[in-house]
Amino acid sequence: MTPLALISILNLMMHNRNPFRLVVPLLLSLFFILSSCSAEGSIKRQIKKLNLDYRIDSEGDYRVQVIIPGDRNVEVGVSAHTESLEKDVSVRDIWSVAARIPGKLPEGLAENLLGDSWSSREFGSWALAGTTSEGKQVLVYISRIPESSSIKVLHAALMDTAESARGLHDALSELEGD
Repeated sequence: MTPLALISILNLMMHNRNPFRLVVPLLLSLFFILSSCSAEGSIKRQIKKLNLDYRIDSEGDYRVQVIIPGDRNVEVGVSAHTESLEKDVSVRDIWSVAARIPGKLPEGLAENLLGDSWSSREFGSWALAGTTSEGKQVLVYISRIPESSSIKVLHAALMDTAESARGLHDALSELEGD
């Protein structure tokens, strides 16, 4: 809300004795204030507060540079948009590419990753994100956190996603062809 709009509302309130005439501008101003506090702005503020470098990709998602132990830099995607689970519950995707595997997944990899997801993953799980134009399977680690998550939870999810994806990347590096 601009300062001029706020002054106008205050002026109306001070010079008007009818309480019903005050309620409408007050409710309208509250609506505009709340609508200007979008989720996208909130996630951007949280990323900035964490002092993480980021860029916005062509789809509007954040590509955050996360430093994991060993001073290793891992790119983690953070969805600018959320998905609604229920009326009042929305979640945000956080993901990082672990590998781009040519052809089919190696024998037993899917079963091992499912077992790993069940036994040792706190925030997320392994998933296939699709196929590249070169025919490689894109294997990602993806976390989903509530849109309303604190900056502490966001940071923990970013770190977990980056460390998980990088760990598998290192284990499968010979399959990537890099």
